[in-house]
Amino acid sequence: MAIMTSPSNRAHVTESYREWLSQLPAEDLRALLSNRSDVLSPAPKDFDALASRLTLPMHVADALAASNAEQLAALEDIAQRGGEVDMVEDTNPAITKQLKERGLVFGNAPQVRIVTAVMGSLPTGWSLRNQVEFDAQDIEALTPEERHILDALAKGDGVGYTTDTEPDINSDDPAKRLLAKGFLERINAHSVRLPRALARALVGDATPPIPTTPSGRAGTPEPDSKADDAGAAAGLEAVRGMERLIELLGSHPVALLKDSSVGVRPLNQLAKDLDLDKEEVGRLIALGHHARLLHRGEPDGLEGHFLAPTTGSQDWLEADLGEKWRILLDAWRTSPWATWSDTRVLADDSAVRRLPRFRSFVLGVYAHSAVALNNEEFWEDLRFRSPLFASHTRTLTIENLRAEAEWIGAIALGKATSVLADSAAAASLVPDTVSEFIIQQDLTVLVPGPLEPDTHRTLASMADLESPGLASVYRISESTIRRGMDQGLTAQEMTDFLEKHCPTGVPQALEFAIGDVAKRHGTLRSGPALSYLRSEDPALLELAVASVPGLRLLAPTVAVSQLRVGELLEKLRAKGLSPTPEDESGASLTVAPEPYLLPTPRTKPRKREPASVEQALQALQKSAQDPSQHQEEEPDPLTLARAAARFHADIVISYADKSGDIRTVTVTPLSVEGGYIDALGAAGKPVRFPVHRISSVRFTDRD
Repeated sequence: MAIMTSPSNRAHVTESYREWLSQLPAEDLRALLSNRSDVLSPAPKDFDALASRLTLPMHVADALAASNAEQLAALEDIAQRGGEVDMVEDTNPAITKQLKERGLVFGNAPQVRIVTAVMGSLPTGWSLRNQVEFDAQDIEALTPEERHILDALAKGDGVGYTTDTEPDINSDDPAKRLLAKGFLERINAHSVRLPRALARALVGDATPPIPTTPSGRAGTPEPDSKADDAGAAAGLEAVRGMERLIELLGSHPVALLKDSSVGVRPLNQLAKDLDLDKEEVGRLIALGHHARLLHRGEPDGLEGHFLAPTTGSQDWLEADLGEKWRILLDAWRTSPWATWSDTRVLADDSAVRRLPRFRSFVLGVYAHSAVALNNEEFWEDLRFRSPLFASHTRTLTIENLRAEAEWIGAIALGKATSVLADSAAAASLVPDTVSEFIIQQDLTVLVPGPLEPDTHRTLASMADLESPGLASVYRISESTIRRGMDQGLTAQEMTDFLEKHCPTGVPQALEFAIGDVAKRHGTLRSGPALSYLRSEDPALLELAVASVPGLRLLAPTVAVSQLRVGELLEKLRAKGLSPTPEDESGASLTVAPEPYLLPTPRTKPRKREPASVEQALQALQKSAQDPSQHQEEEPDPLTLARAAARFHADIVISYADKSGDIRTVTVTPLSVEGGYIDALGAAGKPVRFPVHRISSVRFTDRD
């Protein structure tokens, strides 16, 4: 039973929240500030400012989103017993303490009251104590007229209007039958609402009821070597994918669409070139952009708008594997890009400002689970830990956030990996690098672990990666040997490198292949003119001129072109020729083309650095020594009217009638919707007040 305060106490209810805050012990206040750090930018100068910020709807909504189902159910219980209007008995001190630490309720034992604006910040129709589950069979059993009404409401805002909202299962009116079945909720005499759970069920996204008691799986995750190994393998796959994407975009930047997004065709081509799924390429692009490894702009030497690597990406390529993984992990946590959305990669519509917070809700389930979770257990714990998020976010979004966490190595085998708690752990999870590999007779190269950077760089110049991972597979072919020679390696240097790093020896077939390419390599010589091409073999030079448009013969052994050297070499090789670049003295040079790069964008400074909990605590303690005489303002009339409607409490409304005269009347509010307060007046007669005509609202016994 609710314990109601006296009228004299009721008169001080608005300022009592501020007073309660000012009287909190230091440890309790520190806990509250830690849970509500969103109000610390800047540090509140006194308790008036703190109370004001804590009751702002945007901050209240954040606190509610971070509350679990048990806490929200306790809030609902307090509200149902009149805790929005008055002090009521604290029947669950353990949970109430948690709510006080979040600044959502206040009061001293044995009484408690809900802070203004809390219940009004919950979704319309929200209830954990009266959850309704809609069965698919019951939905299928609806008549066409009934289903038509529900579908129409689902496509709109969920609110509909009818002449009468009295439930009647036998009525000819389908709306009355839906009300009787619980498929519609009554707002007032002429308005109904579609339950949110039913709206999701209608589109095939039904969810089980939200549990209001913990599952017992919560706890601190114990280190798990199997999960860490699996996470490291996944994380390093993402690192290797990013390396290959940077290298590919460095040589062939992708032209962007007018909206600065990546088109379907370029995305498909990148997926083909990298031998990855389009979804993974999209993830890599979005993550690379947020990590400032990729950027959009006009690289030197190109005209137009392109996606290309940044100068900072080159430093990242030189970093250790563990550091590369850590950088990607940190960027991924704060990335706003929803690559699974219906829009193109990097389109403005695919940037979701709240996505980092969504990601924290999903990761929080694993970060606070003592055991491995299967799919059903994850969803059960998510609905309990973050009920508002779980019930108001698309299943597709949540599932993709989980998939990303597995892809980046933050979770594995249903458990949190060590990097979830601390990304710096990436350095210890990455296996030691190796410098040796095995070359098989079919010219595949088996690498038993991550290669040392220099060894990996040289091998990658003369072999294609076929199977990435901790244990990777490369393949050497005629084209890859030629690529290595184009990048400055001689046949002897290649052979020496392979013999040094392959303890089982170099297969004779590979030695022959290297020698054969070396014999033909360099028959043609090219250099900047913009470019020229020369050969001691006039017939070969004529073949080259015939193969490449724009290449003009100057002499039997010399031709020139307006193409850049790198472009000329690429076109000649596409025709099966093997040119070698040279400098102005005729000496062979390395023509590994310089990558197209964009400047690394600056990080956006935070608008205002939030104060620390200790800074805020010191400021508040200092202000308490000279307390202000200011008292909090009364809640606005609509907030009081909504609270009274939920509790069925009488209120006194002062309003201007059609003549402009101020009238005062005592009513029982039913709803506050669409700019009107609907209420019951004398003798239960319905009455409606336009909000813009109302001057004040107060409870009946506050005089």
